[in-house]
Amino acid sequence: MIPEPAPPLPHWPGLAGRRIAWARAEDMVTLPPRRVFAWWTAHAENGPPPREAFDVTQFGDIAENLYIIAATPDGFELRLAGEEYIRLFGLRRGWVWQTESTDPVIRDSAALLAFVNRAGRPLRTLGRLELIERHWIELEALVCPLAPGADGVAKFLGCTAAIPST
Repeated sequence: MIPEPAPPLPHWPGLAGRRIAWARAEDMVTLPPRRVFAWWTAHAENGPPPREAFDVTQFGDIAENLYIIAATPDGFELRLAGEEYIRLFGLRRGWVWQTESTDPVIRDSAALLAFVNRAGRPLRTLGRLELIERHWIELEALVCPLAPGADGVAKFLGCTAAIPST
């Protein structure tokens, strides 16, 4: 279930250069985000599924692409990061995006997560990163809200993948 109509997306200056849109299956260009989005939509009949409904062992072939984020009192914390996520973003478990950060990328990333949580629907982003071991790389990322569990904490299931160059 994806609620309709989609609210308009805010402008996040700190995320300039990324194309941000509501996730739609027909727009996915890489397999890992497509699989995660299919799982999310299949389990979101009554709103975002709980974190407990996601079994990472069913996604072993794309585990390197997955990440899980949880809300904190002042932002969001990276709780799980697959190897490909770490390679692309250089962020590891424990990283925090603070809503009051002076860094516009960190602050607007936290604002995006808060917005996804309020909207209750996944966002898809496309962008380019400059990596040390090679120059520019195109990537696709998906962030899906998860219903708060027994702990009452908002969580997110995400997936990122490099787009093969043609």
